[in-house]
Order: sequence, then structure tokens, then C-alpha cells
Amino acid sequence: MQAITEDASPRSEHKDSKRLVNRDKGEQIGTVNNVEKQSPGKLQKNIKHVVKNEAEGEASKQLDGRWKEAVDTEVKVSLKQLLQFERTGHVLVRQLVPEEAMEECAEEIWAAAREQELEAYRHRVAVLCPGVDASSVSNIEQALAVLAEHATDELGFLQMFNLHRYSRTVRELVTSPRLARVAADLLGASKVRLYQDCLFLKQPGFGATNWHSDLNMVPLDTNAFVTLWIPLRAMDEDDSGLLFASGSHRDFSLAYWQDLEGMEDLERREYLLEDHGALDLGDATCHHGWCLHYASPQPEDSDARAALSISYFADGARVLDTRHARRKPHDEDAWSFRGWRQALREGDLANHPLLPLVYPAALNDRKDVTKRKKTRR
Repeated sequence: MQAITEDASPRSEHKDSKRLVNRDKGEQIGTVNNVEKQSPGKLQKNIKHVVKNEAEGEASKQLDGRWKEAVDTEVKVSLKQLLQFERTGHVLVRQLVPEEAMEECAEEIWAAAREQELEAYRHRVAVLCPGVDASSVSNIEQALAVLAEHATDELGFLQMFNLHRYSRTVRELVTSPRLARVAADLLGASKVRLYQDCLFLKQPGFGATNWHSDLNMVPLDTNAFVTLWIPLRAMDEDDSGLLFASGSHRDFSLAYWQDLEGMEDLERREYLLEDHGALDLGDATCHHGWCLHYASPQPEDSDARAALSISYFADGARVLDTRHARRKPHDEDAWSFRGWRQALREGDLANHPLLPLVYPAALNDRKDVTKRKKTRR
């Protein structure tokens, strides 16, 4: 068993402050080696319209031995990280995926994402253009024209849902003991299921991502939900990272009384707003399902920013029963969950092949995985 990197203390600002204060940087611990800070351009994939890779089928190639060894080695978070997650709702994990492994995986994620780009634009049409039939959009240029004419909000990002269903590499990563153990530790859960993965892409000039909490868009009756957010390249402080409203996951009255739009008004709640600054390749931020977060616009003179968001929940959750609910979940992510949601009734256990059990490793039902390795500190 490995211990993973201590987190850096988050940078913070008060709600009316424009200047973030960078605190201490954190350090590498356990058996994971220190790595040099990666140049922000090393894995840049600045794609105005994503083009196909020359090598077809890249997204399904088998991982090499070192890659598999890295993701199949369980790690655990520190007590300090557990306390920070419990108190603030978010935490930074340095080198959650070792840099070399993440570099290889990032290439595979991009390959899988290229195949889903048109679908991602159709999804934004469906969300931002009420009354427009997204299935009638046949190419990206048409999608951009529809969005320009009918969108009710600016295009803040593209979403490529559940790439693990199309790419063996992504499946190996998101169902790996390495990530699943971290999710289980943060949730204090003995068994964990994968909810979804989603690639969030912000092209240069894309707008802000509004304040929101993930569980507002999840049709599950649970509080035990966590998202691991892993950029596909090193990010500097000008990139569009996540800004968190610390402690908002413990604000019961906010989610109880307010809808998604009401949760955007943070003026009277006086949260401490924090981010985690520059990130190296392989670093990840983790946030609770009720933790409010936001992402700024991506600068026009920058490279595209992409991050793989992977969400997990504690086994035993049930499909949300909306008969007496004050409100229903926001349907923005319905394209992601409709496959399993249509098969289950409200109140049923969230037990479905599209919601695989990924922790403990002995119960992990992912396919084509070699024997998992554990190491001791």
C-alpha cells in the first residue's frame, strides 16, 4: 500500500476579493518520487475543432506493464487530507496518477474524445437551445451556428460523457484500485461504485462555468458522492481551474431550500472561496458532491484546457424517489445517466452494469484486468 502526496493548502479569497493568496506548496511523501514541474505546453492539444488522430483505434490499445502497475497499486490519502475534505469539501492530491502514466493516458483520452466531439456539441445544443432538436445537428459548424442563434447562455465548455465505455484505457483508469481506493477513503465507504466519467473541454475563449454542485444533477438519494478532477496537461494559474466555496457541502439549508439557480447567489453566505493553484500533470482535485464550485473563462491566448472528471458514490444508494421531492434533479447530465436510469425504478438500489462496483478491488467487475498489485509503506 502506498501513501500518496500530501496536498498543498488551498489558495483563498473572500467573496469580494479579486486577489488569491498562495499558501505553502505541499510536498511529496511515501514511495512516490518527486517529479519536475512539467511545462504547460508539453501535452497541449489546442483543438478548435478536434481532428482525428492519424492512428485509428488509439483509444483501445492495451496499456503497457508500467502503466498498469501504476494504476493497479492501491494508495491511501493522509489524515490531513481526510480532515480537509471533511471540513472544506475539497482537497488536492498531488500525483494521484504518476506523471508518466498520466501522460500516456492523456493521449488515449484525447483519442477517445475526438470520436465524441460532435455528440458533445449536440449535447450543448440540447442544454442551451430549448426547442431545437439536437439530433438534427449533423456537423460541428451547424452546431456552432445553432448555438450562436439560439443559446440562452454562453458556451462555457463541452462534455464528453463516459469515455470508459469506448476506450479500454479510460476504463482501466477510472475503475482502477488507485482511484477507487481514494474515493472510498474520502467517502468513508467500504464499497464504491463508478457513477460516470466526463471530459470537460474549455477551448480558448470559452466562458465561465456557473456555480453549481454535482449532486444537483444526480438522480440518486445519497450524500456519499465524490468527484476526482484530473487535468490532461499541467495547468498554470491563468488556466481555468476549479474555485470552491469551502464548507458549502455542509450547508444543509442551501440545497434544502434553493434550486440550482438559487445556489449561485453566494453573496450573503460569505463562504471562503479557494482554489489549488497551478497543477502538475497527474495532480487531481477532489470535491464532495454538494460542494459548490466554479470555473473561470479560459483565456483566449491560451491552450485548450481539458480535465477528466470521475465521479463515484458509496454502494447502497437508491434511485431518487421524486414523488414527494421539493424539486427534481437538474437534467443537464441526463445524456450520461439515461441508459441505467430507464432500467431502474425510483427507490431501487442503484445496482446496474453501467454503475459498476469498483472498490474493494476483489469485487471490481471491470474486464480484462491483470492481477492487481499492492505494496506496503
